[in-house]
Amino acid sequence: MELQVLKTLLIRFLEGDQLTAEEGEQLLAGLEQLIEQREEHQLVGMRYYIEEEKVLSEGDLREVYWEVDMFYGHHEEDDHHHETLVPGEEDAVHGWGWLYALLVGLVVAVVYWLVAARV
Repeated sequence: MELQVLKTLLIRFLEGDQLTAEEGEQLLAGLEQLIEQREEHQLVGMRYYIEEEKVLSEGDLREVYWEVDMFYGHHEEDDHHHETLVPGEEDAVHGWGWLYALLVGLVVAVVYWLVAARV
């Protein structure tokens, strides 16, 4: 992607313009390409406006990259934890739930006893 197009899309994103999904994906791909080539310094120092003129710092660029990735990256919708379970197997909470419930009951009984003893 041409650097000027990337800068234009990045400024639009920073200034709060609504990017289309295609533009967002182009912005993400361009940022990733610059990062892979270790050329992201070409974007540092860009000027954009949000109520006043601002200058894009290296830290800001990292934050913006993650925001763009969250908005326009292809992430799975479900929780990754569920993918690690083999169908038919239980996780620790289901397998040891009775122990957790017993411990919670014991803690509640001790707290009740301590409160009742002070009254």
